[in-house]
Amino acid sequence: MTRSTAPSAALPPDTGLKTRVLTVANGSAGSGKSTFAAAVAYAAAMRGKKVCVIGLDKQRDMSHVLGYDDPDSNPALPTLYDVLDELCTLAEAVVPALNSKTGDPIPNLWIVPESEKLDKLEFMLAGTTARELWLYKIIGQLRGRFDAVLLDCPGDVKLATIGALIAGDEIVGCVKSQEKEARGLTQLEDKLYEVHQAYAHTGMRDKVDWVVIGDGVSNKKQGKVYWDVEQQIRKAYGDSVLKFTVRDDVKVPEAYTAGQPVTLYAPKSAAAEAYTKNGRQMKLYR
Repeated sequence: MTRSTAPSAALPPDTGLKTRVLTVANGSAGSGKSTFAAAVAYAAAMRGKKVCVIGLDKQRDMSHVLGYDDPDSNPALPTLYDVLDELCTLAEAVVPALNSKTGDPIPNLWIVPESEKLDKLEFMLAGTTARELWLYKIIGQLRGRFDAVLLDCPGDVKLATIGALIAGDEIVGCVKSQEKEARGLTQLEDKLYEVHQAYAHTGMRDKVDWVVIGDGVSNKKQGKVYWDVEQQIRKAYGDSVLKFTVRDDVKVPEAYTAGQPVTLYAPKSAAAEAYTKNGRQMKLYR
């Protein structure tokens, strides 16, 4: 049995593009992963780059901000869970991202929608040999078609995240200037080191390549704890930390409520500009 794909599900042809696969992760929830991934993906798409985002979280936040508020309610819409259930291939699960306000496709931007059934991932793959390689084995279906593929991980370091760490070419650690998220980044690093011992032959990374700091303050007077945590992160991770801290900005939750990336919802907001500059520093676009 195969699942019907959405009518507009055609993905770009394989033209041999050098595809960068970026795994966006943290060992803690609420660290700004989906906000970063959606914001930078949209910014890159608006600059002519072909981008695909794969959501790995049962919360389906990425689907929500890229035009598919409830993917499970549409039987014609393929999801990542359908890929795992072998109802379709990963390439067949790629659909155009949509502007939730107009319903129109967003040029150059695609998504593999999530499913709330992704919480069954570990059970589904329980009997699979080397189950940690689940995403590594299929990500090649998208290489050559996109300039970048972003893997938006859940807020833990379980099987979904482990699979993305192995499949990714670069690891992006999203962290807020708070102790909880800083500890989550340490947990991510520990898991990276552990998994790398077993899967170094795949070429997986053994460290975080980029660190994005969110919810920061501009100076110590605005919040000493926040300021101190940011300085600790910058000292610990050095040049891996992106230059532009994303300061607390009301436009971020507003954008989520509107179901849009903040770079689409409020492109001139402080948060959108910081994300856009960070994407440029990562050389995702000029």
